[in-house]
Formats: sequence, structure tokens, C-alpha cells
Amino acid sequence: MNRITLSSLLGLAAVMNTAARSEPPDAQWPQRPMMSLPKTTQSWFRNPDGSCVQCSGGMIGAQRGDYAQATLLFDTEFGPAERGGAGPDRVARYCRQRGIQIYNVTGRGFADTRPWIDWAARTGRFAAVGCFSRHFQTLWGRDFERNLYYVQNNWDGTFGRPYEYSPAEFQRQHEASGAWVVIPVGPPMAVRPVYRQWW
Repeated sequence: MNRITLSSLLGLAAVMNTAARSEPPDAQWPQRPMMSLPKTTQSWFRNPDGSCVQCSGGMIGAQRGDYAQATLLFDTEFGPAERGGAGPDRVARYCRQRGIQIYNVTGRGFADTRPWIDWAARTGRFAAVGCFSRHFQTLWGRDFERNLYYVQNNWDGTFGRPYEYSPAEFQRQHEASGAWVVIPVGPPMAVRPVYRQWW
């Protein structure tokens, strides 16, 4: 059974058991398959000290314009810098303290977390995901037509060049870290307008 931790914006209920919800909510926004964070912004989230969970979550916050999440690595009005390793309980605690709403989903394997990961990509929320042994990265996108996952690392200097994985390889990497994903609850960033010469 998955465990989902929901840090409420007003500090209300902190934990929701999956007995109530084992599948993600219905998608409410059009598919946005890839993040689009500039390399200079991505570089703010380079991981020098084992803060991979906060680096991954910070990128998501920067993409969405959520300053409380984007500044996890720094001392700000939202709270002290969150540095070093983190597990689901620590993430639930600091998100609750900063007023960040999340789905904090753990499971036995990819079968438990995959519906949530795909939902996060499809709705443009994206996610911080376990990927590599004892490591967290940013779910950068999902190509549903080609059935590929894109993951941006935070410690190897590949900013702007996310890894591309087949579902089997992504599953292997995800389960090597432990099946865990952190997804923002609130609405995703608005779709960027595309300007065309209509005439």
C-alpha cells in the first residue's frame, strides 16, 4: 500500500493514507510534456552536499513559481535552508513548515508510483523522483507517444541535457533509489503563450 503525505498550506491535515486514495486525481490540465527551466536557473540547484531531494524539489518550485519550494536550499522568509539527505518524513515536515502542499508518495515498486509519476508529467506539475541508487532527480518530462521518461540530474553537470529512459530503464533506476516521488498539489505553471503571425 502506498503512503501519501499531504502538507497542507494552512498546516491542517499532514498525512492522508492511500486507503482513501491509491490513484492520482483525474488530470485537469492539458498535457505539458517537458519542463522549460533556463540552464542558469537550473544551476542554482546544483547538489554539492547530498541535498538531492531539495535540489529536485527546488527546480519544480522554480518552474511553477512557488518561492517557498524554489528556495528550499536557502535561508529565506519561508524558513531556514534545508541541506543534506532527506526521507519522506523530513520532506513532510519541512513542507508543512513552509506551507508547501505535496503528494509524498512511497510504494513497494514502480507499479505503485508510476501512475503518480505519469500524472505529474501529464498535468504539467512534474516531480522530484528517486532515480539512481539513494539519489533524487527531477522528472523533466514524459513523451507519451514514444513512451520515454526524461530526468534531469543535479550533481553531474548535465544541466540542459536530461537523461532519456525507456520505461524499463527508468523503472530500474527508480527502484534502485526506492519507489518514492514528491509531487506538488497545486496547479501547474500556466502554459507559455506561442505568438504567431496570424495574418
